[in-house]
Amino acid sequence: MSDKSIQTVLFLLIFYFVYADVALSPFYPQFFEKVFGITDLSYTAFYIFIARLTVVIAVPIWGILSHYFEVRHLLYAGQWISAVMLVAMAESEHAQQFLLFTVLLLIGKSSFFLIYPLLIELNGQEKRSNVVGVYHTIFHGAIILGTLSGAWIIRLEQPLLLFYGLAFVEVILWLFSSLVLRKLSSKKRAVLNKSTVPSTKQQVRFLAAIGVIVFAFHTANNMIRPYFATYTITDFQLSVGESSILFMIPSVMAIIAYPVIRKVGFSEKLRFVFFVTLAVLAISLTLQGLATSLLVLCISRVVYGFFLALAQSALELYLFHKSKNQLSVNYTIASSFQNAGLLVAPLLASSSVHSYSLGAPLVFAGVISAVTLLVARFTVFHHSKRQNQDLNKRAV
Repeated sequence: MSDKSIQTVLFLLIFYFVYADVALSPFYPQFFEKVFGITDLSYTAFYIFIARLTVVIAVPIWGILSHYFEVRHLLYAGQWISAVMLVAMAESEHAQQFLLFTVLLLIGKSSFFLIYPLLIELNGQEKRSNVVGVYHTIFHGAIILGTLSGAWIIRLEQPLLLFYGLAFVEVILWLFSSLVLRKLSSKKRAVLNKSTVPSTKQQVRFLAAIGVIVFAFHTANNMIRPYFATYTITDFQLSVGESSILFMIPSVMAIIAYPVIRKVGFSEKLRFVFFVTLAVLAISLTLQGLATSLLVLCISRVVYGFFLALAQSALELYLFHKSKNQLSVNYTIASSFQNAGLLVAPLLASSSVHSYSLGAPLVFAGVISAVTLLVARFTVFHHSKRQNQDLNKRAV
């Protein structure tokens, strides 16, 4: 099979992974009430907390395993764990069973976090920005489709039937994967780059610094989600449909940003791109939270979505450039920091809403973005600049 076929299947797996994750997430309160008779909203918060914590723990384990096993074999294992657990979820008789099977499902699904770094390795440094652009286009396309179809899914008479369908799709995708990826080797690349591995001390220091940045970045950009619909409906008198459109604007803008991501993905520009885009994010988030005009809110959403895609792409590309042959391990560790941010974000959002207003999470997200910029300036990116100066001196 050609590299094109391999990459098509890998991107298809990413699309399915994001779509399946997003489809029900905005409707968990309605789902638990309809299926298990649970009306307490705190159960939804508990369910999401356990799910995120599972991913935080599971993802780096898959990353470590990728050092000893072919990534495609780990993906196959994850797919079969997922298929079996999806069937078990469809058969759940009470919420506790559903939660247990969800945890086991997410342990399997966490193997999919290995796909992105594998795609980066397959394409080499010259094409990384293109891969990152395609990844974000597919990622946000799946979010849009998942959000649109979630409202239909929750109206099903028996929503649990959805999980039989997802299990079937999982098996079909495993079949495609086993046929197309059978000659794909991920271990050979690691051996070829062995001489470029940084010291353990440097690696730990780098991962700790960039982990903090990833954590803060995703905390800021996810704490705006839980109360955004309520904020726009209450403060701007929008309908649920209008609020949904406003919510999806950043995902649409992320797709539009694809050509720009391809152009700015060169290593010497990443530092500048990240600083500028993060500054714009800080301003646009704050404006969204303080806006009294719907026009200002809409423009801020458009600007925010475009620059969010650029900022996240720059951060990921920087991680990839610095990871050498530790790419899978580094990315999965960074993903754990990301999921830790997703874990903390709803708690900070809830706290800020209760203490201030429905727009407060957006303002606090802007402040966190500004602080993240300063942290990046004096840690990871400061180190990078000093390293480049040292290299130039040696060359002279």
